[in-house]
Amino acid sequence: MTTTPGLGEDDDAWAPLLWVFLPVVVVVVDVFGLLLLCITTGGPPHTSAATVSRSPSKTLKELRDEFFHIERVTPYPESRNVTPTPRNFESNNMAYLGHGDVPPAVQEYDDIFQSQSLQTYFTLSKQIGGEVQAQASIVERLFALERDFLVSAANHKKPADSVFVGLLEPIRSRIQAVQDIREKNRASKLFTHLSAVSESIPALGWIAVSPTPAPYIKEMTDAGQFYINRVLKDYKDKEPLHVDWARAWIDVLQQLQAFVKKNHTTGVSWNPRGNDLSGVSHSNSASRSLGGGGPPPPPGPPPPMDPQLFKCNFPPQPQHDGPDVRAALFQELNKGDKVSSGLKKVTADMQTHKNTALRAGATVPDSPVRGGSVGSASGAAASKIGPNGPPKLELNGKKWEVQNQRGNANIVISDTEMNHSIYIYRCADSVVSVKGKVSSITVDSCSKTSVVCESLVSFAEVVNSQRTQIQVMGKVPTVQIDKSDGVQIYLSKDSVDCQVFSAKSSEMNVSIPKADGDFVEHPVPEQFRTRYDPSKGKLVTEANEQA
Repeated sequence: MTTTPGLGEDDDAWAPLLWVFLPVVVVVVDVFGLLLLCITTGGPPHTSAATVSRSPSKTLKELRDEFFHIERVTPYPESRNVTPTPRNFESNNMAYLGHGDVPPAVQEYDDIFQSQSLQTYFTLSKQIGGEVQAQASIVERLFALERDFLVSAANHKKPADSVFVGLLEPIRSRIQAVQDIREKNRASKLFTHLSAVSESIPALGWIAVSPTPAPYIKEMTDAGQFYINRVLKDYKDKEPLHVDWARAWIDVLQQLQAFVKKNHTTGVSWNPRGNDLSGVSHSNSASRSLGGGGPPPPPGPPPPMDPQLFKCNFPPQPQHDGPDVRAALFQELNKGDKVSSGLKKVTADMQTHKNTALRAGATVPDSPVRGGSVGSASGAAASKIGPNGPPKLELNGKKWEVQNQRGNANIVISDTEMNHSIYIYRCADSVVSVKGKVSSITVDSCSKTSVVCESLVSFAEVVNSQRTQIQVMGKVPTVQIDKSDGVQIYLSKDSVDCQVFSAKSSEMNVSIPKADGDFVEHPVPEQFRTRYDPSKGKLVTEANEQA
């Protein structure tokens, strides 16, 4: 009988030892497999998934199969806290980005989106048809995009300005699309309807306005109110459908203003504890939604600064020995009262409060003794007021521009609309007459300029000007005066409730008409007294009546 080499009768003595060490080897493999599982999954497996038997009767193949089964059903640690990818602003999905319920502010916006007024506007626009229906479809998409923006703001920190501009692009483009429909259909019978929405649709751009977005919505609503009133007047006794359409649109804007005033008083409310939005943009969000790769590359380094910006042309300083300079200084100080004898006296003609001619230039003219450096600065300051170019009077879009007029007392602007604004810049010794009701009037960097207007929708403003007069024949809600001197405001009986805001200005007067037609001049306070009120726990500021 032939025997296998290496296995003889002496080898039978190893059989009991094999039966002793084999279970030990199996247990060691079992423990090693469990340790490897813990290291891979970040902790012990769940009881439901930990089906690995501790019995040494299982083979190594069975243990390996059970290990890979647990590895497939047990989530990895990095998959437990996955940050939700911000979705594309252009997507049709309106689901909330984060986990859990929709934020209350977004829920209130959904109430506007699903309100009866907005749905009535959409429904009636379809019934009217034509360009109105096409415009309403863009408006509907615009409201959805703004909802997407608010959801993103509730989940992310405030981004950088460059990223913020990119996020606003879809909304801006659709606002422009709404206005383009009006411009391309000026011959349409529904032009008034198109204008009502086109003039007020910038209200949805409140997300880019800070710190007063709610008043901005009110201003845009007033801009469209003119055409809304025309729709109400033209269709009042003809087609109630158009009347309901106009009232529904105005109600939507009023709801939007109330929503912004409550939830975004000073601008869009971002989430300070949210995710970083620096890598999200209109372009890369689409790539992410398609399963794109990782985050976008970081922005490049800032451009190198011009070394010339840090060069200062200081005059060369004479080189002196230290002891001589100190000795001369102490010698001057030892003169006593005579130390100020070398100072020059400031005469009355050099004082702005005594020489009114100096106020127009805002700086004292240079003395010939001092050279040309100060004189050049004085000339630069004086050149900021008054004409510095060819005269101009033209309508640029919705803004009337009156510039560089000198000695012209017959400037008349008659072809006006309620949404037009008047901008008067660098005029001197001129009179501007504005016919009709306009949105606003701004007088900037003018001297000895008078403005006569009928009515204003929003405000009249005087900034960086000298010796300016504004007379309102009708209604004006607000007058703003900033960095100006010698401003005279003449109000009508309809504007006695006008509010005047002033800052860094002097010699301001508001004239109120009496019953006989004469005006009573009331000075605007320039000095104020501030004290701490312990009962209120805050500072209280009052006008100084002696000012």
